[in-house]
Amino acid sequence: MTEQEMMTLLRKKLDSGMALYQKEWQKRSASELVDMASEIAAAKFVYGELSGGSYSSEYMEYLLRFENPLEVVKDQWISEQTVDFSEELTHALWTLWDKGESESEYTLDPEYAPVSAEEARITLWEFIEAHPNAAFDMMTPGGYVYLTPETAQLLLSGHSVKGNPDSAEFARDIPAEELLEQEICTADFSKGAWRILSDRNPEPRQAQEPFEQGVTMC
Repeated sequence: MTEQEMMTLLRKKLDSGMALYQKEWQKRSASELVDMASEIAAAKFVYGELSGGSYSSEYMEYLLRFENPLEVVKDQWISEQTVDFSEELTHALWTLWDKGESESEYTLDPEYAPVSAEEARITLWEFIEAHPNAAFDMMTPGGYVYLTPETAQLLLSGHSVKGNPDSAEFARDIPAEELLEQEICTADFSKGAWRILSDRNPEPRQAQEPFEQGVTMC
C-alpha cells in the first residue's frame, strides 16, 4: 500500500470516527456538553492534525490497525494532558499580586479595603509552607541556595542549608532562622522550580514561632 493510499484510508476512518462522535454529541444536553468540553476539543484537535497528513507513514500504518484510530489517539492525547498545573497557577497568582498591573485594567471593588503593605509581606518561611512540593532556586544575601522539596521541609524543621557565594569551595552553612526570616523580593516559577530573590527582613514577624532549641544542662 502506498503512502497516499494509507492516507486516504486513514482519512476515511477519521471521518467515520468523527461522524460517530458528532452523532453522540447531538444527543447530549447543553450541560453535558459543557462537562465534555475537554474531550470534544481533544477529538477535534486530533482529527484536524491527523487529517492534515503531516505525520510519518509509520504512524499512519500503525493507526490503520484500529477500527477507530481517532478514538485511540484522542484517548492517548487526553491521558498525556493530566498534568498538575497547580504551581503554574500559583505563579500566575503571584505575578498578579506582585506586579499589580491588573488593578488598572480591571474594575476594582470600591467597598473592599486592601491589606496594608506590612500585612502583605511574605517571608521565605511562609512561601515554602505554601508550596510544600516545590523546589527552590534562590539568590539570598548569603549566596545561592538550592532546595529540593525534601531539603525545604528539613529547613522548616530547623536544619541549616549550604549557601554558595560564588563557588562550592566557599560554601557555608546558613542557619534556618537566618534564611526563613528573609522576605521574598521576586519569585518566578520556571522549569519545575521557584526562582527566588530574597533579602533580609529588617523586622521579623512576631507571629513566627521560634525554632525549638535543644535544652542544655549546666
